[in-house]
Amino acid sequence: MQIAGKLFVITGAGNGMARETALQLLAKDARVAGVDLSADGLAETKELAGANSERFTAHALSITDRAAIEALPAEVEAAHGRPADGLINIAGIIHRFAKIQDLEIEEIEKVMTVNYWGTVYPVKAFLPVLLTRPEALIMNFASMGSLLPVPGQGAYGSSKGAIRLFTDTLYAELDGTNV
Repeated sequence: MQIAGKLFVITGAGNGMARETALQLLAKDARVAGVDLSADGLAETKELAGANSERFTAHALSITDRAAIEALPAEVEAAHGRPADGLINIAGIIHRFAKIQDLEIEEIEKVMTVNYWGTVYPVKAFLPVLLTRPEALIMNFASMGSLLPVPGQGAYGSSKGAIRLFTDTLYAELDGTNV
């Protein structure tokens, strides 16, 4: 896929790997719609983009807010004057190192909601748009924790394993399409 001129939506773009991914894509003449819970983090990403900042838009929202995510494709298109060409899901959280028996159920639910549903919601929202593009991309970040159990990170690994299987299934289902 050619990067220059394409529009990518990146979750978690207010910091870390997602921020760096946004900056690298902007440096290659792409457009980026950055999504993050932190408006301040997105503002920092835009500032770090320097001369490329005019091709970056900030969308401060929770990836666990299904209604907000469902509205995002239209928001992104309005902000950039064109539909998205790619979705890169990087946003996620980790829980404290603790055995599953020692985690509160709310901690497990939060990790699963942010990591798994926070990947599924954007895919479901953007897939109809991406299928209309000449070429498109969906990239979901998982973790080595999805492949091997890590004691003390059971809920995290489970959430990433769910993302990995979801992505593998999506790949198989989209075989032969432009995505």
